[in-house]
Amino acid sequence: MRTVVGLVCTDLDGTLLDSSGVIRERTLSTLAEAGRAGVAVVGVTGRPVRDTLDLARRYGLTGPVVCSNGAVTVDVASGRLLDCRGFGSGDAAGILRAVRDAVPGIAVGVDFVSGLRLGAAFARLVPNNWSHLPLEDTSAPVDGDPVTKILAAHPMLLVDELADVLATVVGDRAVITRSTGGFLELSAPGVDKGEALRLLAERRGLPLEHTAAVGDMPNDIPMLRAAGLAAAVANAHEDTLRAADIVLPSNDDEGVAALIRLVLPRAPAVEVCRI
Repeated sequence: MRTVVGLVCTDLDGTLLDSSGVIRERTLSTLAEAGRAGVAVVGVTGRPVRDTLDLARRYGLTGPVVCSNGAVTVDVASGRLLDCRGFGSGDAAGILRAVRDAVPGIAVGVDFVSGLRLGAAFARLVPNNWSHLPLEDTSAPVDGDPVTKILAAHPMLLVDELADVLATVVGDRAVITRSTGGFLELSAPGVDKGEALRLLAERRGLPLEHTAAVGDMPNDIPMLRAAGLAAAVANAHEDTLRAADIVLPSNDDEGVAALIRLVLPRAPAVEVCRI
């Protein structure tokens, strides 16, 4: 007997969105079908709050979205903050001082609940179209404005090399991961997409075996491990593919729509590759 899925958590960039950053019409139609069937589909992304809300509202999405790799959950319609589990301002300032002292030339950004701020070096090093303000003082996050994520890049180090260096510097003060591009993301201990999925399921009274998750990058792996059904799109990072129960069509072939059709009640069979 097939397990009924009541919650699907999906990454956005590289997963729900195609390579041009668009949610295609068939996928939008399938999202609407899921809503009518009582299956909640929730975006869980590394994007900051403002960019996530702009995207969700552009496509008429409703309900909650999870931003900043699980640190913030916000209601799309009202913009109301539902959950926030970021760094304390003192903790973030300490980490920023430590990495700047230990890694000359490091470029950083800070994702606050109020918005993203990028240092000039980071903005030059990592091409992006994010809504952001300049980060004037990397050692002094503002009290009362929680830091949800710290971004880090380096002009001379590969991402994996920088990750090894930062792991030594920050220890257990932060969780280091990557979602896209040539930079790293540092989250507060205990904050990841998997914990976000657990909280969403708990609020709905759903056992984890009645959840599904889909993603493409290593920051999606905790979410895949937490879900009852773990899926990766075909274009996913090799580590993410290994963490998946099933492999779907790519983001450009609307793999998320295939997953939703797979879990909808009385859905027809769709082609997936089991691994």
